[in-house]
Amino acid sequence: MRKRNRKNNIIAFWLAMASSLFLFISGTTGAASWIEIKNIILTYVNLQLISSLLVFILIIASFGALAVFIGGILILKREVFWGRLLIYLGSGAGIISFIFNLFISLPLSNLSIYSYLSFSSLGVILALLAQIFSRKRKKR
Repeated sequence: MRKRNRKNNIIAFWLAMASSLFLFISGTTGAASWIEIKNIILTYVNLQLISSLLVFILIIASFGALAVFIGGILILKREVFWGRLLIYLGSGAGIISFIFNLFISLPLSNLSIYSYLSFSSLGVILALLAQIFSRKRKKR
């Protein structure tokens, strides 16, 4: 079972590397969506601790491709939790935005699938696959 987890983590590493390349080329970060999330949360709960935590998350998310790259390296080094977290923060809001935009524009008949296969979209999809493939070590 350990070999299988290791193999999946190696696949997740390469998916994260490809994802970070596509995100870097397109200039995509998760920062814009995290700003909106921060504004929504702070309208309902205005605590300094939550505000500070959201600013910290925003800083990490603004690195985008670099956060995904470091997350892939952490997964390879068997720090799966932290690697998945960085991949999510670097592209996680992008995944939500991608799915949201996909469902909003499905009724439009003049759009083709090629409009979704941009570098940004491919980077987000590969980041999602890297999170799916990464496995934690089982504690004995």
